[in-house]
Amino acid sequence: MSDYNFYGINLPPAINTGPCFLTGDDIVTSTNPLGNSGDVVYIKISDTQGVVAVVQEGDTRGKFDKHIYSNVPNSFNPLLAYGFDVQNTLLHSYVSSYRIENNAGLAFYSESYRPYKSSFDYKLIADNKTRFFNGDVKTLISTTWTVFKDSCNDIAYLVSFSGDSFVTFNNKFKSSLDFNIATR
Repeated sequence: MSDYNFYGINLPPAINTGPCFLTGDDIVTSTNPLGNSGDVVYIKISDTQGVVAVVQEGDTRGKFDKHIYSNVPNSFNPLLAYGFDVQNTLLHSYVSSYRIENNAGLAFYSESYRPYKSSFDYKLIADNKTRFFNGDVKTLISTTWTVFKDSCNDIAYLVSFSGDSFVTFNNKFKSSLDFNIATR
């Protein structure tokens, strides 16, 4: 298995995390277990905020990317949480590198150009290489709940395919795969 993998399932199991607390810049700790070490958990904090974490040793701690999942409150009771068992939900492991594209949007007050609202959108771009469409790529882009895990940095992202068209020759195509990173 590679260091960069996609995991997913159409109906992930719900997890009862109990109350959660921010115990470091990039560590969320729950009162109940989040899963096994290395698993991925999506925690919905509110209607407008969520966090995706990689379960650490001790099974009640999760590490997240503090640059993508920013402003996690010091304590919260999740609306829901879903777990991704990395032993049983592997969708695609043929990724040798990835990039994150950052898009910033600002809304200004008239011509004074004082920003009153900022928004950030993120896109994960998996490397440009030859892949087989029918099989793991088709399954990857059509699975309802998908996460991307970077095992080197112990971070993960909830992603959804942003759409594309593929021209295949003998079921093969060469292209990068672009995914929107969900922050809610």
